[in-house]
Amino acid sequence: MPINPPDSDPKRELARKLADATLSGTVPVIGGHLAALYSVTYPAKGEQNVKAWQEDISALVNDLEEAVTYISGTIDLSEDAAYLGKWISENSTTAFSEIFEYDHIVEQFPDASQNEILEAVGELELEGMVVVNKCYGKAFSHLSIKHKLFETFDPIVFNGVSPRQDASVIAEKLLQSEGGISAPDICKEQGWTPRRFNPAVEIVGEFIADGRKSVEGGQEYSISYLLVDASERAQLRRFVNTVNGKS
Repeated sequence: MPINPPDSDPKRELARKLADATLSGTVPVIGGHLAALYSVTYPAKGEQNVKAWQEDISALVNDLEEAVTYISGTIDLSEDAAYLGKWISENSTTAFSEIFEYDHIVEQFPDASQNEILEAVGELELEGMVVVNKCYGKAFSHLSIKHKLFETFDPIVFNGVSPRQDASVIAEKLLQSEGGISAPDICKEQGWTPRRFNPAVEIVGEFIADGRKSVEGGQEYSISYLLVDASERAQLRRFVNTVNGKS
């Protein structure tokens, strides 16, 4: 039996989120706050098809359900992979240094065969959402989760949350600072939990060299402090502009 239960349709949930954003015309598809979600659709594999894809969706502006059905059909992920990705997002407590063990996944999906689990995991790995850690004696040891999984699935798990949009907020605060920013200060100011903060700061952290970001063990933040130099400022400004449709 498949991982995805018969009463669940995670691909349609993903498609609805992308349809709402695309039809509203208020955010860019490429580089915008749902960029990770868009990256698992067919057009993202060849950007020359983006315009035609958007035109097809826009033509369905008076029928949202038809637009959702259309987009769902362009999502590369299988229903099993989409459900597993959503389940990981739902069950992540910190979005930081968590592992999902093979035995726990098997226990969660007792009706799925080993091959069905491996195929779903393989799809998430192919999309850069997880790292599969191998071992002897079982199919794999555990999954390490990458921020792209949270970028893709958090928007359908948590109402009004987009890690990429949150990342643009963190980046803007960093650009406005003179002495850097700290995780506790940002979370207090924005009213965020570490679970919401961590995927977003991981996105920002990709622009920052190791010597200018504090990554400490035994804490609840994946990056607790960030500084930025001139070239990184330029990259972050472009990132903020792209996410917010200003470039």
